[in-house]
Amino acid sequence: MRFVRISQPELDKIRKLYESVMSQASHGLFYREGTALGKIIVEMAREDRENFLGTASRLIKGRGWVDDIAFQKDSVIAKGSIETVDSATEPTCHRLRGIIHAVAEEAFDKKLICMEVLCKSTGHAYCEFNLGEMEEVEYVGSESADG
Repeated sequence: MRFVRISQPELDKIRKLYESVMSQASHGLFYREGTALGKIIVEMAREDRENFLGTASRLIKGRGWVDDIAFQKDSVIAKGSIETVDSATEPTCHRLRGIIHAVAEEAFDKKLICMEVLCKSTGHAYCEFNLGEMEEVEYVGSESADG
């Protein structure tokens, strides 16, 4: 397997390029990139099922996404995210959120929602992601033609 190295300033320039063209819609695209990368990490970490989260954490760190990461039942703390920038007004770790989401759903065997609630980009000491269980949506009002 081959790898390519991208620096933090280069990653930030890519983010700015996408935001200049797509505005905040690009954040969803970055998140989807993260979930795709997260699924690859999940596949690799499944080989060590007994220590799935430990292995996934090492892979996330080893690939340079964070300096440190700690998964808990309903939150994840990440330190040193490569997606942080200086003086942002909103969280910027969209790809990391996607990676975390994919890993957490596998680890906890549930459909989850993952939101970045604290971000180093907005002045916090670290990034924090909340994990919540996805509620099933029941659609009411669609009746069949048979009445």
